Order: sequence, then C-alpha cells, then structure tokens
Amino acid sequence: MTTGKNILIAKNVNYPELYMEISLKDLTYKWDQVPVDQWTDYADKYGIPYKELFSDMDQKGLLYPVIIRDLKSNGIFRKYQCGGRRIIWAKRNGYTHISAYNIVDWLTEKGRQDLDQIIKDQWFRID
Repeated sequence: MTTGKNILIAKNVNYPELYMEISLKDLTYKWDQVPVDQWTDYADKYGIPYKELFSDMDQKGLLYPVIIRDLKSNGIFRKYQCGGRRIIWAKRNGYTHISAYNIVDWLTEKGRQDLDQIIKDQWFRID
C-alpha cells in the first residue's frame, strides 16, 4: 500500500496498456447520490442484486478492473457499463483507489474495439 492510499488491486490485469489505479473520489457512477452507508438499504428497496457479489469480493477481492472513461476530459472519470457495485464495495470497505482500465479514445473505432474486447473477455465474470 502506498502512503495515504488504500488500493483495491485487481487479481487479473489482462490489458496493462489500459491499466491505472483511480481515486474513488474521481470516479462517478449511477448511484453517486446514494450515501455509501445507505446503499445496501437502497439496493434492497429497488431489487438491485449485490449480496452474492459482495460475499464473493469479501472472499476473493477484486478479480478484474472496472472500465472507465473521462467523458468531459476534465479528470473526472465515469465507469463504463458495469462496475458500480464493485465501486460501492470498495468504498464500503475503506478503499481510496480501485484498479481500472481507462479507455481514453472511447469514441473512436480503436476505443470501441478495446471496449468490445475487454467486455468479451470478462463480461461473464464481472458485475
């Protein structure tokens, strides 16, 4: 652990050229407005499955990085398609940073190919 950081490091990094460790403060997702300590109540109320994933992460940690992109080129990253529950788990467990694949050119053909490849490779294994 680096001083001042508690990094949730993925066990499998298959695309090191896209890898980074992102501050959870600089990462947005659809549940931003829900306080982390109230998120499980929110999930239970709205039928969002999380218990199996959280239990799995308690035992195994983070298996694969979340996928992110900088939508406005302002240094604030948004998770792509999946990963919100893993972000919540990281925050609830005291992490400050999380492993991520940063898709810089997500609007280009190459960026879309990178996304498609990562999703094809990992989709069945991640939330």
